[in-house]
Amino acid sequence: MPAKKPASWDYETDVVVLGTGGAALVSAILAHDNGANVIILEKANQIGGTTAFSGGVPWIPMNRYMKEKGIEDSREQALTYLQRLTGGKVPNPALLETFVDHAHKMIDYLHENTPLRFAIPKDFTEYYTQIPGTTKGGRSLDPMPFSLNELGEWADKLRNNPVFPPLTLEEGGAVGGIDYMKIAERMENNIVTMGRSLIASLFKACLDRGIQAFTETPGKELVMNDNGEVIGVRAEQSGQNLFVGARKGVILASGGFEWNQELVKTFLKGHVTHPLSPKGNTGDGLIMAMEAGAALGNMSEAWWYPAMQDPTIEYEDDILTIIGNGRGGKNSIIVNKNAKRFVNEGTSYMDMPKAFYEYDPVKLEWPNEPPVWMIFDSQLKNSTMVVTVLPEDPAPDWMNQADTLRDLAIQLDLDPNQLEATVQQFNEYARNGVDPDFGRGTSNFEDFSTNNGGVEANLGPIEQGPFYAIPIYYGTLGTNGGPRINENGQVISLRGKTIPGLYAAGNAAMGVFGATYPSAGGTIGPAMTFGYLAGIAIGQEEARSILS
Repeated sequence: MPAKKPASWDYETDVVVLGTGGAALVSAILAHDNGANVIILEKANQIGGTTAFSGGVPWIPMNRYMKEKGIEDSREQALTYLQRLTGGKVPNPALLETFVDHAHKMIDYLHENTPLRFAIPKDFTEYYTQIPGTTKGGRSLDPMPFSLNELGEWADKLRNNPVFPPLTLEEGGAVGGIDYMKIAERMENNIVTMGRSLIASLFKACLDRGIQAFTETPGKELVMNDNGEVIGVRAEQSGQNLFVGARKGVILASGGFEWNQELVKTFLKGHVTHPLSPKGNTGDGLIMAMEAGAALGNMSEAWWYPAMQDPTIEYEDDILTIIGNGRGGKNSIIVNKNAKRFVNEGTSYMDMPKAFYEYDPVKLEWPNEPPVWMIFDSQLKNSTMVVTVLPEDPAPDWMNQADTLRDLAIQLDLDPNQLEATVQQFNEYARNGVDPDFGRGTSNFEDFSTNNGGVEANLGPIEQGPFYAIPIYYGTLGTNGGPRINENGQVISLRGKTIPGLYAAGNAAMGVFGATYPSAGGTIGPAMTFGYLAGIAIGQEEARSILS
């Protein structure tokens, strides 16, 4: 149940925003600019949430940077693409139109009123160019480098990213770019890129507006009055209750629930064991919304990712789960516990893990349940980075290796005969340039990932020992189910009415794209857009009494 109204508030304001990711900071800026006093509460001791940990790319149709480059786009094109991709399987189809109509306006506003700037990364098109409505790139936006020196004492509180170097998306930041001179120069001058740049730019806008923010202050319960209106939050700070009154309301933007195993087991189709997000995403906003009577949407979905680990790298006192370099390399396959292929290994990171939760109704099992194994040979090992291992590096102890496929299978507790047969069949397909089983080399994401390399860049035989294997786990960049929202980001109750004073955006709200991901930035684009809309709406609300 929501908390009871305290005898007195520790702080009084108009709007409380929970979280400091992209959705949260945009909503705080817009709420302020629409007449509200704002306080931000952050659970962690760092700011930025999952957004700072990410590539920081928003997917925005019809944006101003496209127009500057002369790239054509239209409302009709964008809606055609989204409607075909989602196939009507979204919580509210009308919100696709809301997104398309307002995402570019959000980018315009931030361009004109904050330090945040973007560029269009070269050759970055949609992941599904085979369907109508795509453009010649331009919808995925690359945050420009930003100096942390602009944040003063807050600079040290920006969440670190232990994987991405300080390079932009175009410079190779998301794929282990190795321009060592540029990396060293930016590190020396405190310059950040990608998700860290996005958050730093937005947080600087918050500082410029005098918006107050508290770290290590998790929101625990909403406070509601007898009329069912949200009028504040009970948070915790240094082990003590902290009551913050909100005359206009509360915006939940505190991330998803992927680190809460009880919620994962309750809602998700697959048992996620290896989230790739910060550990603070335990569904705090979801729980608060449910306690307030919110209806839920898209709860079985997440931003799936085939996860890998280098067990020698830790982050926040745990082994870091990594966005897998090398997956889908031409001299590799992925096999299940039966030593059989079960998916096109090169399909998008959002799509490939959906094959993990396939059920066999005859054998009554989930044959593809992770860990599954990426099997590859020396050709791949010596030509590209695999997880964190560079081509010139010796194979580490945590990477299974053997001189023969049979010996490798024995190490992995796989059937040696079946693994040999699987590889032999794949090698035949590779030499013929056609994969009739799973269409390897024919998906648009594969073409995109190999710079239009086609089948030749995606199909290669596994034949040169030593042979290697690494496990791939069921990962997620975050969940995307949560309280149902309307076109203003207002949370909707179980009875279909808005809950006064309660808003949600980002991974703390239902995903408006349903089970799909249109391209790079398919998470951050709608998160920032509905944060923008929520900020406008809550800022323009009339203040309520939080005393009586």
